Amino acid sequence: MHDRSQNTCKIVIAGIGGQGVVFLTNILTEAGIAANIPAASSEIHGIAQRRGSVVAGITFGENTFGFIEEAGADILIGLEPLEAMRCISYLNRASRAVIDDNRQLPHSINTGKNIYPDVDAFIGFLKSNIVQVIFNRTFDANAPSVLRNVYILGRAATLEGFPLPVAAIEETLERRAKKGTVEEAKLTFRMGLEFQSGGDDVGH
Repeated sequence: MHDRSQNTCKIVIAGIGGQGVVFLTNILTEAGIAANIPAASSEIHGIAQRRGSVVAGITFGENTFGFIEEAGADILIGLEPLEAMRCISYLNRASRAVIDDNRQLPHSINTGKNIYPDVDAFIGFLKSNIVQVIFNRTFDANAPSVLRNVYILGRAATLEGFPLPVAAIEETLERRAKKGTVEEAKLTFRMGLEFQSGGDDVGH
């Protein structure tokens, strides 16, 4: 049984190589430090393989150690739907998730050997089995990945139990965003944070 401490939060980030998993991991970890919240991270696999599966675990609170056990995640941030599906074993009924509908087709699907899974069925399954789901279908598909990721981070920051204050994330973006893009990154983060859903992309 998942035993969630009120003083800890465990986040899994899933995506593909080159998509920004490491960037978001660094933002979250450094924002935790800026807010005086103990934080630890561990890239679980795939970091060196561009377009391969990449999963990172981040834990916040006392006695944190980065690695997240099966059914141990409080929050899943999926930068790509198929990669989020691969991480379903980390979830439990008290989990929350934000998943970006930013489909990156693997080679096996591009060549017709496999079929991309039914994303809507997956989201429906999550909505029936975990506490809260945000499925993002709204952001500009042609936007740079760094902006798309900070937008998703803004959406994630609205989840109940999200461990970091907004000010700490914005402070970290000021340090981490490339020169000349800081204000745009902070604005995009705020767009995600303040997004008013029409109800079609937010689960219970």
